[in-house]
Amino acid sequence: MKKRQLRRNKNKFKRLSLTFIVLVIVLSGTIFVLSWSKAQHSHAKSDNGTSLSTTAEVKESTSLTSNSKKQIIYPTIYITGSSGSVTPVDWLVQRLLPIENVPAHKSLAITADTNKNNILKIEGQISQDNQYPMIEFGTVKGTDSGSIYSAGLQKVVSYLMQNYQIPWINLVGYSSGGTGAVYYMIDTANNPNFPPVNKYVSLDGEYNKGTNLQYGESLTNVLQNGPLIKTQMYQYIEENYERISPKVQMLLLEGDFNSAKQTDSAIPWADSFSINHLFKNNGNEITSTLYPTKTSHSQAPKNPTVVKYVKNFLYGTP
Repeated sequence: MKKRQLRRNKNKFKRLSLTFIVLVIVLSGTIFVLSWSKAQHSHAKSDNGTSLSTTAEVKESTSLTSNSKKQIIYPTIYITGSSGSVTPVDWLVQRLLPIENVPAHKSLAITADTNKNNILKIEGQISQDNQYPMIEFGTVKGTDSGSIYSAGLQKVVSYLMQNYQIPWINLVGYSSGGTGAVYYMIDTANNPNFPPVNKYVSLDGEYNKGTNLQYGESLTNVLQNGPLIKTQMYQYIEENYERISPKVQMLLLEGDFNSAKQTDSAIPWADSFSINHLFKNNGNEITSTLYPTKTSHSQAPKNPTVVKYVKNFLYGTP
């Protein structure tokens, strides 16, 4: 009798021990999941307006996550000049705000480290009510290379596509950022991993390596037929511009800082307008405008006239 009772007690102890082990395993798994979720949340975008900073290594192809779960945005990317810093385009973005009747707000500042495979440093956040986010982009290290800009921009847009549903984008290229914008449009043309470009603004853009008018050449000649001297930078655009969709609307702005020398103080008019005839031939709706200015090239993003042109062209507001 005592032996049977001992066996029953022994079996009961085994069952209790097994139950305890199962509970420990379940509890450990729950703690791991909660810890992992908390770690992931710490890198997510904040919805309370707090500015966040992180780095990102972007996959080469876009995410397969269902688009139905992604926030829909129509971003405008403001591309800085050869300094590499986003400060100049931030001057422009700050002066464009507020934008009436359009849910467009400053959101992300992104730099692509060209020395480290274009690893992205991302600051800021895109809130749920920011349907037309204003995104600033820089290359960290100064450059005027269209190819370097294009590679960095492709990383930026790939990152955005992995996290958002993007029917189209706008581009604003300042100075050498203009070179990068046009190279990007060429390099990503007809690539389904990248959204189409809707509008493009060139602010004192560089497309022919700062080449001045030649003897006997006029600005009218350049606007109608292109420049006499064609640098490697320009040749790449000339050889590939037809890849860009004729649906892209374009505005080329150039500062009338020195009428005698026909320059904005750094970029000759003949350079900034050198691509005009290419996109006219391509069927793009393009406007080339010489705006009055007393500020030099480096201060162009602060010019009130520039702000009005960009604001009206992109957002339809004065």
